[in-house]
Amino acid sequence: MSKRLVIIDGKSVFYRGYYAMPNLSTSDGTPTGGVYGFTMMALEVVKKLQPDYVCVAWDKPHTNIRARLKLYPQYKGNRKPAPPDFYEQIPVLHQLLDVLGWPLYELDDYEADDIMGTFAVQAKAKDVETYLVTSDLDVLQLINSHTHIYTLKKGLTNIELFNEASFREKYGIGAHQWIDTKALKGDSSDNIPGVAGIGEKTAIELIQKYDTLENVYAHLDEIKPTLRAKLEKDRDMAMLSKKLVTLMCDAPIELDFKKAEVSTKVTPEFVELLKKLEFRNLLRQVELAMTNKELRHVEPPKIDLPQAEKQPFAADDFKPDQPLVLALNPEGTELWLSRDQKMYTSVPLESLDDNVKAIIASAPAIGHDLKGIFRALLTFDFTWPGMVEHDTRIGAFLLNSLERQRELSDVVGQPIDLGKPEQVIPAIWQAYKTQHEQFAKAPKLAQLAKDIEFPSIYLLAKIEHRGILLDSSYLRTMSQQFDVTITEFEQKIYELAGEKFNINSPSQLATILFEKMGLPTFGVKKGKTGYSTDVRELEKLREHTPLVDVILQYREYAKLKSTYIDSLPKLVDKEGRLHTTFALDVAATGRLSSHDPNLQNIPTRTKIGQAIRTAFVPARGSVFVNADYSQFELRLEAVMAGDEVMMDAFNNDQDIHAATAAQIYEVPLAEVTKEQRYNAKAINFGIIYGMSAHGLSAATKMNFKESGEFIKKYFELHPNLRTFMDRLVTDGLKDGYVETMFGRRRPTPDLKSSNFVVREAAKRAAINMPTQGTEADLMKLAMLEVEKKLEGLGEQILQVHDSILVECPEKNAEQVAHVLKETMENVYTLKVPLKVDTKIGTNWGEL
Repeated sequence: MSKRLVIIDGKSVFYRGYYAMPNLSTSDGTPTGGVYGFTMMALEVVKKLQPDYVCVAWDKPHTNIRARLKLYPQYKGNRKPAPPDFYEQIPVLHQLLDVLGWPLYELDDYEADDIMGTFAVQAKAKDVETYLVTSDLDVLQLINSHTHIYTLKKGLTNIELFNEASFREKYGIGAHQWIDTKALKGDSSDNIPGVAGIGEKTAIELIQKYDTLENVYAHLDEIKPTLRAKLEKDRDMAMLSKKLVTLMCDAPIELDFKKAEVSTKVTPEFVELLKKLEFRNLLRQVELAMTNKELRHVEPPKIDLPQAEKQPFAADDFKPDQPLVLALNPEGTELWLSRDQKMYTSVPLESLDDNVKAIIASAPAIGHDLKGIFRALLTFDFTWPGMVEHDTRIGAFLLNSLERQRELSDVVGQPIDLGKPEQVIPAIWQAYKTQHEQFAKAPKLAQLAKDIEFPSIYLLAKIEHRGILLDSSYLRTMSQQFDVTITEFEQKIYELAGEKFNINSPSQLATILFEKMGLPTFGVKKGKTGYSTDVRELEKLREHTPLVDVILQYREYAKLKSTYIDSLPKLVDKEGRLHTTFALDVAATGRLSSHDPNLQNIPTRTKIGQAIRTAFVPARGSVFVNADYSQFELRLEAVMAGDEVMMDAFNNDQDIHAATAAQIYEVPLAEVTKEQRYNAKAINFGIIYGMSAHGLSAATKMNFKESGEFIKKYFELHPNLRTFMDRLVTDGLKDGYVETMFGRRRPTPDLKSSNFVVREAAKRAAINMPTQGTEADLMKLAMLEVEKKLEGLGEQILQVHDSILVECPEKNAEQVAHVLKETMENVYTLKVPLKVDTKIGTNWGEL
């Protein structure tokens, strides 16, 4: 078996990483997205291919394209410079390559592609198999029996492998003919002219027939007149283009195979750099990728934690009210209990006796992802009346909501085998100790954890365990009706398009809209594969053809059918109930998110969404009661900003949008028109999200100038709101975070980014988070109070954004509605009243 060489197109992969991870930075604001993306992609490829050698080819700044510029001064002339923080990260990347031991090669007058081609030739001479990793399709010409290509199609996850067979299958030509094809079609990304008016399809057809560019021109008399005229006109450009795209595989540079050998050791320097860059979760991937290629499983290295010892269960060993670490084995069948870092005991869930239950019930619980443990205990009919002392997963989220990885290994910064309690138990104790010290430095955040976040864990476990009843037969009937409607949409689309095509293919749809129907492309986004047909772009074409409306309806029906109508019945338990999972640590604002299935995303304002919600029903003899906060976010915004105008409107129970319109348009409240109120509503809800004049114009019938004047007048009437928004950005820059009324924090490192787009997005997040996060905090506080007040009258079964859904016996409905309204409106005293609307119904769709 021949050895393997991986050559990474450094700048190409780094570029993809930079734009795939634009918001990533260290806690002090240093941008790291490009370095992280490069490392993640490189290690993934190395892990898959397990090479013997790795090196990186790099475009030497300023001189790499010098030779091609002599041929064509416009070569790559349309390339825009990357943002400053792109270049800031390059020295860090070079440092990373040094500690990895991956040599980097660059050369005057030769691009990275040329270096890759040169090394591939040298490797073939040594019978070494080569894999090139890049997003540049020029290198496809290098494919042969020894050379294969991994191309990055989009972001960092969509990768396509090309070898001789797959290339021919996709393009219908040999890889050696790629330069002839590109010479004809050109390449706008590199400013290679090609032949004007000839695209990839025509170019491939010509090369399939005539084999080479030169042979195409030798047979011009056989080609139809319109195409022949294009070819004749741009003969010189085609020949020049072939020279430009042909890689120079004889560059005066030698690959040092000894230096490129993959190390089987992780150096201390590499570990230190990853820690400095705060890439904690990559360490485990590195160890796996760089371990000897014959290994398929790597035992976690020994960790610097005391090894807990297993002891038989003895009730006398546990004192009442003593904090206990709880953990589950990966199979979810065995509970591990520990009173300190040195010991643990193991009890199968099936044999939980009264002694164990009494100990658990009396103990403040410590654990990592306790909600999953509580769900398991509830499955075994054990209702836990105790309290959560600390959850290290949720603790990690509260301390840094932007950190993406919160598994136990990530939290303690070293690999943990979750199947080994002697590792898991001391790791949880250590994480608890560390986080406890961190919370001590942020007392307001610690109080939030104690009063709201940790108590919510068991409540959410109960809500998930209760589930919600689904009328699956109703959805099966609905699915059949949707099949008919979708088929009708398909036929209508074919009729309007004038032919059948794959409606779900963006490229085929683009061909119909922009080539066959000739719809205008001005303002429509264009990618490498052609014009976009996503929803936003199709919206721009509505006025030009009725086909767009039908396509959008078709997509809506097809998506809802696959996502909900057909999928939900497959997820119910034996009693017909559906159990979603709520996450406390996904949204940086602290809002709950729902998954497996996501019940928060069912459309609320459409008839289809309402029809799907009708399938959610209470048990026989019961009803649903829904309680929904009215204008929750606006009321909080008014209070937090100290906006007297808005607070007066709420305190006088005025229609806030009509009141805003009356002020801006300077008309009596009674004379506000529907359109004026609509415009005011758009700005009231949009301003805290950073709505611009352009955004307001798109949301209303106002033109750009009118929108700008409207926003100016709005801030003149609400000066405290403007001051509040500015202060949040200032505080975010000064403190490194913004916070809610209750102390929940969101780090704001990107406010220091040199990238304008990233910096502006960070400003919007900093302005929005305190209000939306306070809303999330209050909602959880309300849920906790509601749970206490219901006292057997009913059960909370869902939380969706600003609403709580309760299932209760029909006879209790009015009382439950009163409890919900009374409790939610008085959960916290503010300078404006909170208002809650309640409804009672026999299915969710009625509410």
